[in-house]
Amino acid sequence: MIKRLVVFFCLVISAAAFAQTVVPISSVKTNDSTGVPTLNGQIVTVAGIVTSATQFASAGPGSIQDVSGGVAVYGSSFCSQVKIGDSVTVTATVTNYNGLEELDFSKTGSKLVKHSSGATVEPLIVTLSEINSQTWNGLEELEGELIRVNNVTISSSGSFAGAKNYTITDASGTGQIRINAGVTSIIGSSIPTGKVDIIGILGQYKSSAPYNSGYQLQPRFIADIVDDGRPNILSPVFASNLEPNSFIVNYTTARNGNTKVKYGITSSLELDSVVINNDTSIHIVKISNLLPLTTYYYKAYSANTAGTSESAVYQAVTGYNDTATGKINVYFNLPVDTSIALPGNAAKGNVDFSAKLVERINSASYSLDMALYSFIGLPDVVSSIIGAKNRGVKVRIVYDSRTTQNSMQSLIDAGIKISKRPADSGSFTGIMHNKFIIIDARDTIPGNEWVWTGSWNVSSVELSWKNNVIEIKDPALAAAYTKEFEEMWGSSTDEPNSVAAKFGMYKTDNTNHNFTIGGREIGLYFSPSDGTTGKIINAINTASHSIYMAQYVFTKNDIYQAVLNRHNAGVSDIKGIVNEYNTTGSDYANLLTFADMLKPASTMTTLHHKYAIIDASYSDSDPTVITGSHNWSSAAESDNDENTLIVKDAKIANLYLQEFKQRYNDYGGTGSFFVPVSVNDNKIVKFNYTLFQNYPNPFNPVTTIRFEVPKDQHVRLEIFDALGRKVKTLFNGEAKRGIAAVDFNADGFASGIYFYTLTAENFTTTKKLMLMK
Repeated sequence: MIKRLVVFFCLVISAAAFAQTVVPISSVKTNDSTGVPTLNGQIVTVAGIVTSATQFASAGPGSIQDVSGGVAVYGSSFCSQVKIGDSVTVTATVTNYNGLEELDFSKTGSKLVKHSSGATVEPLIVTLSEINSQTWNGLEELEGELIRVNNVTISSSGSFAGAKNYTITDASGTGQIRINAGVTSIIGSSIPTGKVDIIGILGQYKSSAPYNSGYQLQPRFIADIVDDGRPNILSPVFASNLEPNSFIVNYTTARNGNTKVKYGITSSLELDSVVINNDTSIHIVKISNLLPLTTYYYKAYSANTAGTSESAVYQAVTGYNDTATGKINVYFNLPVDTSIALPGNAAKGNVDFSAKLVERINSASYSLDMALYSFIGLPDVVSSIIGAKNRGVKVRIVYDSRTTQNSMQSLIDAGIKISKRPADSGSFTGIMHNKFIIIDARDTIPGNEWVWTGSWNVSSVELSWKNNVIEIKDPALAAAYTKEFEEMWGSSTDEPNSVAAKFGMYKTDNTNHNFTIGGREIGLYFSPSDGTTGKIINAINTASHSIYMAQYVFTKNDIYQAVLNRHNAGVSDIKGIVNEYNTTGSDYANLLTFADMLKPASTMTTLHHKYAIIDASYSDSDPTVITGSHNWSSAAESDNDENTLIVKDAKIANLYLQEFKQRYNDYGGTGSFFVPVSVNDNKIVKFNYTLFQNYPNPFNPVTTIRFEVPKDQHVRLEIFDALGRKVKTLFNGEAKRGIAAVDFNADGFASGIYFYTLTAENFTTTKKLMLMK
């Protein structure tokens, strides 16, 4: 699967308005049914990094790329002014040249703004099969992008000639590379006889419609043909299983080699090396005998007979073995459905977020760091922050570029310093959309640190919206959030530094991402530096049984495609609620074609969640929760400052499941929900045959019926009227061992007494319910 950030918009605005707004590159790369750009002839403005200039010819085409994709730019007036690595904003006309979408810079209305130079773009690693099978009727994902294909054979011998195509083959299929006439460093050089890796811009040439083939990988210079035979370490290199005294380094290589990791407490890697004399492309190394709660630096190596490849230097923080840490609290501000709670795991609903936050702030003894998009109308929270400052707590606040709101102004008036995101300028757009708070991470006492985050903006308005908050007690996680905070603060001191502060596109991927907290695997990602959409897609790709989504907005076509792929792979239980279902580019209508999707009635308060639950009812299938501030949108991925947590834990997933079922019922949905088999104190909970009384009862029009079975088996749950006639089958299928909750929507039924019957293996029982309209 292609793991890269792409976005998709259904454009309904005028061409003039579109040209004035910097938009993601992928939003202009949608084709009609013949493969011609839907914006053909219109002027657009995009921003990105130059990946080719005059390498192919004086008029190019050159190419630029942002996090969503790449596009060709034609014209000597563009190519002659830029070089690879320049950050630019380009206004030009969309055209089609033999299937290749170009921005034609030679046409009237073209503009170029250069911002900086020296940036790097990492090529996307794909297979030839992925190139050949990319979408062309719709979003053309890879065309115009800098890509890399590993382990290919070139089906020719002798020397490269210019203006010529060559057939290449990898394990997935065949394709074409084109050596353009202007690539003098390649022309005349020997064609490699062994397997090589090829980097280049993906072009296309097909002389007639439909433009659904003819893809050409175009290397820019001889260094783009990598034929040294070394293993070549691929991204990502990451640490997992972060225990108090060890962690595991994971990486892969394009070709086989041995496995080696050097590490230390500084970037000099002065402590030791672990070497495994194997011959593999999948490398897993355990680093042991470490100190708890310590930052370690590490670097991956792999060698074979052709030479040694090495990675960049990375960081990992070991865990902490104090049982007081690792606690996770989850709060919801509206009612939840505890009928599907694991034993002893009822979710906390109807929580007053303002009061709970005041309680957490009042617990701070040394430091309080807050990254807030909004802060308005909460005098009690204001008083608690000022009170913390007055008792000596070091308070720092990062804030959005918006007009200062009343609660934030009160803090400024009290002498509390803030770092404010700069206003939009040129290609720098977006908002500081975080809503995270870090308690006592700056002292020298390990184990007292808390992180508060979620979907709730610290605003009185949003106290009535549907939101969630998650807070975690863990020093390593707090340290990662602090590092992100200080990147936006501009220093590690009490004083903000606006010159050094970085927001949005200027931030770097400089935090740890993988944590083991209380035995749970947790991933942490910040936008736009960390490729968060790819991590969300990776989590969705693990779904084996169910995907439940509660999203304020869903406009990320690549996430939609990941959900669709899981549906096509057999995941049939897909449910979702989208608040902004009718916004431009919404994937709501697409999801409706295969998923059980709901939208709000006009009278409902805003659903502001950004969470998803993967396989919540299946303990053996890595139940996972995705939550945080990150909407499933291109702005969250490419422009905004955001944070996302991916938590693998059956109990946390069950808490969010209780919230989801309540919202799902509120929005008119009815379905079946299963409670996973629970493990408490290392003893499997024993289940019996039980049919519970429905709740609520009496009801109108929806009630929930729960039943319990001691093993996986076929079960029927049926409704009968007072005369004994079956009027509805609620469930008829395989039920897993444990508890199930099935909703009954009695719309269309007359008031009165009804009976519900559970039939299982050698067991049947009946109870009474009352519909009162």
